[in-house]
Amino acid sequence: MARSELIRAALDDTGLDAIVLRRPENFAWYSGGADSRVDHASPTGVAEILVTRTNEYVVTNNIESPRMREEQVPGWEVAEYEWYAGPGELVAKLAGGGAIGADAADQSEVDVAGLVAPLRYRLDDDAIERYRMVGADTMAAVEAACAALNPAMTETEAAGAVIAACRAAGLFASALMVGGAQRIPRHRHPIPAGAPLGARAMVVVCAERGGLYANLTRFLHFEPPDAELAAKLETCQGILARLRDATRPGRTLGDVFDDCRTFYADAGFADGWRSHHQGGLTGYRSREAIATPGAAIEIAEGQAFAWNPSLPGAKAEETFVLTATGAEVLCT
Repeated sequence: MARSELIRAALDDTGLDAIVLRRPENFAWYSGGADSRVDHASPTGVAEILVTRTNEYVVTNNIESPRMREEQVPGWEVAEYEWYAGPGELVAKLAGGGAIGADAADQSEVDVAGLVAPLRYRLDDDAIERYRMVGADTMAAVEAACAALNPAMTETEAAGAVIAACRAAGLFASALMVGGAQRIPRHRHPIPAGAPLGARAMVVVCAERGGLYANLTRFLHFEPPDAELAAKLETCQGILARLRDATRPGRTLGDVFDDCRTFYADAGFADGWRSHHQGGLTGYRSREAIATPGAAIEIAEGQAFAWNPSLPGAKAEETFVLTATGAEVLCT
């Protein structure tokens, strides 16, 4: 079903007259990859999409409207307001004075964030094709950055190289971790610090373009890992492969989580899953939903997943989309 049809079906279900999409992930989903952000720390963008029963508009201020028309949403009807006025009056007018829902609602609107989010979980063919390019470019960027690293570099210097490679490919790294040999065994989320990398580095990236997130973890070894670490790395890769196979239509995230605990136990680490989340559904957020006990989200064709099993000092992660023929790995 087309995105406009999904939103209009939501209008029918709720009795609303219009829905406003302010969150960047929903803006990107509905527009087919446009970017509404200036400040990436803001939960909402500088433009929003208003969908009524008969029309759709991009609503933004007079600062952003030329850029939106020229670069982000050419061909769309862009309705603008003065930057100092705010969009409320214009949105109400375009909605015909009817009842409005929004994914970041104000006091006069109905909160539909929980209704809209699942609509973007299943990716259409256009999104999957764009996702393939995001995944390939993320791998290439990380590989190029890792090729320039050396044991004397600090984690922050290494992170700078990764960020630069991502930005050169038009990717925004919303989450970036770089850990050296001393910190990898101690911290599952090694936010870059000043220590030198030493014998090895772990690079973790959640890279986004067009709203779609490619997630991967890479290890770079300047010295061969000892037998214990090598075994842990192999175990994580094995659990990752089993998680990929367990991700099948008709099951739930909770079902896969239950399997995951079994996979750790089979590998000799019965409580290994307790020290870090195992990933889950991805797509228009780095994690749309994390798998937890009893998680009821149903797995379906067209969804994307990023599982990330880990053990002390070791981790594995990839991003794949579930197709009619099985899992298609986009980056690893």
